[in-house]
Amino acid sequence: MSARPERKRSTLSGRNPIAPAVETPQEPPAAAPAPAAPATPAGSVTEPQAPAPKKRSKYPPKVSFYQEQEDTDRIRGAIMHTIPYEGVRSLSQFLSGAAMKEVERLERQYNDGKPFPPVGARELPQGRPMGE
Repeated sequence: MSARPERKRSTLSGRNPIAPAVETPQEPPAAAPAPAAPATPAGSVTEPQAPAPKKRSKYPPKVSFYQEQEDTDRIRGAIMHTIPYEGVRSLSQFLSGAAMKEVERLERQYNDGKPFPPVGARELPQGRPMGE
């Protein structure tokens, strides 16, 4: 049996939220010298650095929407009863496939089969439409 790891100590232990400790002012740390800029020939343009790639999760981002319970139950029933025939094993897999088929249809019909420009999560209109 392995030894138990040492317990981490909190920096808040021994402090009182009602009577906080008075801290003595400290001198600011000495400024580190700025790194020298790489030399570039006169008149050349430097390429902007690409942002660091985002850390990818094991799972794709979750998307949620509102749907009538009866419709959701029908979808689950269709998945459950067609697993051996269609190979779709999850609600996410089914809905993603169905949505992408519709997206491809809309791209063919309205954008010469090319993908529409991407739109971020908070860029779509939100809330109840006016007049409803």
